[in-house]
Amino acid sequence: MSSPPPPPPAEAEAEGETRDWSEMPTDALAAVFGKLDAAELLTGAGLVCRAWHRLAATDPTLWRRVDMSDQGDLLETEAMARAAVDRAAGTMEAFWADTFVTNNLLLYMSQRASSLKSLQLSLCHMVSNEGFSEAIKGFSELEELDITFCSLYGSVCEAIGKACPQLKCFRLNERWTILHSEYLDGLDDDTEALGIASTMPGLQDLQLIGNNITNDGLMAILDCCPHLKSLDIRQCYNIQLDDALKSKCARIRNLKLPYDPISDFKFRACILSSVANSGSNFEVDMMDDLLDVVTEDDDADFDDVDDFEDDAGMFDDEFDI
Repeated sequence: MSSPPPPPPAEAEAEGETRDWSEMPTDALAAVFGKLDAAELLTGAGLVCRAWHRLAATDPTLWRRVDMSDQGDLLETEAMARAAVDRAAGTMEAFWADTFVTNNLLLYMSQRASSLKSLQLSLCHMVSNEGFSEAIKGFSELEELDITFCSLYGSVCEAIGKACPQLKCFRLNERWTILHSEYLDGLDDDTEALGIASTMPGLQDLQLIGNNITNDGLMAILDCCPHLKSLDIRQCYNIQLDDALKSKCARIRNLKLPYDPISDFKFRACILSSVANSGSNFEVDMMDDLLDVVTEDDDADFDDVDDFEDDAGMFDDEFDI
């Protein structure tokens, strides 16, 4: 009978027990960090040790695409966003966030992240028309802009088009029934549509869920945006699809009309959906999976940076607004 294999050398065991993760190769560590979102880097992995913090703070490639959606409950969220912008060092290409974004943060970004190509904002009620119109001037490279339930309207579309000549994808979504059935009583308004038509000739993808747009506004967009391939006008109930409009829309590859289902829309649970053929009657379309814009980590703490007192200048003022 053969004897069992000898146990591993004691020195190998000792080496395994005392492995120093701070000496992990930089390229391997960067690959791991690349899988984390901004909040995880700023409040977790980037605080483990000085080596990890150094990489998280000085490698701009980690901050090219920053997704801070569902982070509005974290302490110092706006300060974290500013830190992410600073760490990107002018290379940030995408920024996605909701709820916590303010005029001041957008202006800060516009002055330091002019390379931005994708900006997605949702439920950001602290952003005003005036503040957004001023900040957007700094994002001339923008190709994708998504503004959902932020209460931005009117001349803001013209300001966007003038500031962002390379814009290919634009989404401006609102809740039709809250704004119209309760307050505006079906008000027709083509201000946004005409702003789009006059300043965004390169658009390929347009989403206007819950907009006041009428047939005239839609006609203007179709006439002035010849490259349009995708058009979503769900819950735009001022649109009356007549033969002329049907003919204009025939070239659109991906077309969603006012009464088409809203089930694939990320924020469907925030919409009071009108019932087809029910006149002025409305009901809440809650679906099975309601939107949760607040994460479960209510106890997230962003103040635990004292362990790095020796790194003067790295953390002392980084998160001050």
